Amino acid sequence: MANSNNGYVITREVFYYRFKGEVNTGHVINAAITRALRVKAAALIVASETGRSALKAAEFLREKNAKIPLVIVTHPPDETWGPKGRIPIGLRHPANARALRCLESLGAVVVQSTRPFAPPSRSIGWELPLPESIIDKVLGIFGQGVKIAIEASLMATDAGAVNRGDIVVSMAGTFKGLDAAIVARTTYSYYFLKEYELLEIIAKPYYTKVELPEYQDPMWRGDLAQYYEEITC
Repeated sequence: MANSNNGYVITREVFYYRFKGEVNTGHVINAAITRALRVKAAALIVASETGRSALKAAEFLREKNAKIPLVIVTHPPDETWGPKGRIPIGLRHPANARALRCLESLGAVVVQSTRPFAPPSRSIGWELPLPESIIDKVLGIFGQGVKIAIEASLMATDAGAVNRGDIVVSMAGTFKGLDAAIVARTTYSYYFLKEYELLEIIAKPYYTKVELPEYQDPMWRGDLAQYYEEITC
């Protein structure tokens, strides 16, 4: 049967992962770079707490000889917990200083910013019906990765690493690693509901509900041992 859509339909490949988490990192990066080249994205954005996912993205870009600006959005210095105890997070945490130096030497722009849906008002209570809390919960139905990919693109724009109105590809994940990627027309966080456009979902976990702690979630998969080892680059 002949195609009768008259060019009105845009066809894109979307990947749905059986499991959440770090196990999907390599596939997400490859799919994101491929899509970024196709849509001529202004930047490839990676949400990265320790630099490991960001360094993998930089390596993929080098291997593909892909000339796409790499923007890393990181967490303030803090810590999370895994099966062997605390994991320092934030690329400006002293424990992650080597990863930061490596990324900057590779030409990546590293951004640390306030999460738009976790501003100071959230300290009143994460479960209170504040405007940011409502947005956070609604975006969470798409999964942690998609939600944080959206936040990371806003944070990168607020910091001036990308321009308002740019089309970007943004990646993030559930707990550790990457399991989601999107194409978005970004803007400043205070214009989010007026201007932001989620254009494409490139990849996401099929099942998005998360059990805490995440590393004990039966639908989470990944190599957590690396987060207790020194980064080499």
